[in-house]
This record gives sequence, C-alpha cells and structure tokens, in this order.
Amino acid sequence: MSGFRFALAGVAAAAMLAGASAASAQPADSYQGKDLFGQALYAKGRNPVNVGSGDDLQKAADDAKAAYQADMTVDSATWYARLLGYQGLPKDAIDVLTVALKKYPDAPKLLRHRAHRYFSIREFDKSIEDGLRAAKLYENKPLEREKLGPFPASPDVVQFYTYYHLGQAYFAKHDFDNAAKWFRRAGEIGEGTGGPPDVTASLYWEYLSLARGTHYAEAKELLKNYDIDLYDLRDNPEGNNYFDGIQLFKKLRDPLDFYSERDTGKAFSNSDGIKSSTSYSLAQYYILRAEYDKAKPHLRKAMEISTWSFFARIQAEADWVLLFGNEKP
Repeated sequence: MSGFRFALAGVAAAAMLAGASAASAQPADSYQGKDLFGQALYAKGRNPVNVGSGDDLQKAADDAKAAYQADMTVDSATWYARLLGYQGLPKDAIDVLTVALKKYPDAPKLLRHRAHRYFSIREFDKSIEDGLRAAKLYENKPLEREKLGPFPASPDVVQFYTYYHLGQAYFAKHDFDNAAKWFRRAGEIGEGTGGPPDVTASLYWEYLSLARGTHYAEAKELLKNYDIDLYDLRDNPEGNNYFDGIQLFKKLRDPLDFYSERDTGKAFSNSDGIKSSTSYSLAQYYILRAEYDKAKPHLRKAMEISTWSFFARIQAEADWVLLFGNEKP
C-alpha cells in the first residue's frame, strides 16, 4: 500500500512539474493578473524590462527550463523563475516556485522569489506572507548569493532582496512604518555587500517611507547623511533614477526640469522605466507637500507605460487608489 501511495505521489509530482515547466511555452500575450483598477495584465513581448537581448533571454529561459525539468533543485527553480520574471511572466514564475516549494517547503530563497512575483501581480498580502517567512528562515544564517545560469545577471545577496521586497509590499499597503523597517534592513545589507547602487535604492524608499509616515526628522537626517555621488555609481548596471530622486528630495534638482523618458540602454531602465520612475518621484515630491492636485498628473504619467511590473507603476497605482479612490486615472 505504501508503494502504491509513493507511485501516486510520483505521478502527481510529475504532473505538477510538467504544468509548471510549460511556463516558457506560454503565448507572448498570456494573462498574468490584474492591476489595482481591475484591468487585466498580459505579457508583452519577450523582454519587457530590457535584460540582455530578447534572443539571448529566450535561449537562457529555454535552457533553464530544461535544467529545471531534468533536476528540480532550489537553484534550478529560482533561476528559471527569475528568467520568467524577466520575460514578464510572474504568474508562470509563481507556478514554478509553488511546485518547488512542495519539495522544499523551508527554502527561503524560493519564498523570496515568489514574494517578488506576487508583488508584481499586486497580491501584496501573499507577498508579505512569503517575505516574512523567508526573513524568519534566514535569521542567524550566513548571507547567500544567487547562483546564476549562463546569462548576464547580478549575483544578488538573497537577503537584501528579501527585505527590499518586503518594504515594497508594505509600502504599497501604506504601512509606512513596516516599510521603513525593511528598507532600512535592506540598506544595512547593501552597505556591506552591494555598494552604492543597493544603498541608494533602499535609502530612496526608506526616506519615502519615513516621510510618508510623518517621521520628518528621521527622514531629513537620512537625506542629510546620503553622500554618494555619480562617480560612486559609475558601475551601476541599471539607471540612476533613484539617485536622481534623492537629489530631487534634497532640493538639488528643479522639479520643472526633472522628468525624463530617455532610454538608458541599461537593465530595467528603458524608456518605460525612466518615464515611470521620474514621474513617480515628482508625484512623491508633491505628495510630501500635501499638494495632491500637483501630484495627480505625475501619478497618472507613472502608470501610462506598457511595462506593468515596474515598481514605480505599481506604487503609483496604490497611491492613486489611496488619494483618489475610485476615480479612473
């Protein structure tokens, strides 16, 4: 009888694996979820966030799928899911990670990646649940870097993004105290392992969390102590939009000349990414001054992009709902 149960379990696992591994075969316009206004989100193109070339990304995803099918490990699952995320397929990535978590239920790296993809499809509570569990499992453990496949990507410290995405999910729910806590924790990791780009990104969001939570003295002190310059960021593989936003908040940039939609050619920093990010920073500039009518067009512009997984667009949706309720953007 136990052998029969084992055989059934094997069949079920194989079926789940087959379903999840079919993810990269999904059509390019496959349904992924809904935005905060109830509009359907579909995958658009093979490389919506400008990570490498489309052909190289597709080949890497196909190779990762084959490796995942041949031997489903924590690393093969997270790498495959990461590439699916780059392709604008977060729902498919969630399916892959969910199958892997049945085999490795206490693998914090799987939870960290699923938390990110839940955030992408606006399921903030699920993102927080996975993120908190991953953070708990990582307590008192050595820092861990991602294991990469043969495709250009950053060997991120997993704990940094565990905390960073927790901050994002709490911020989207306007729980600014918890958001500040986790962005601060991410910044502490970034200070030791990621350098100026990670410190800059986490500080941008920690500042907004503190200021939006009306902890003005702490927020002001955070900006005062930020002394990174563009030379420090010369090797940043992404655009410097968070650095630019910090300069705006420090009143070192004129808001009238701040907006940009220039494609930097860097990962996550195509025209959509820069347009949404600069618009969102401008919206925050006015929100912090309680000038909501001035913030409104910038929130709208931050959402007027086709790449719906960018953090600025997601947070702009959340802020619009908070400030303007059921009014359509």
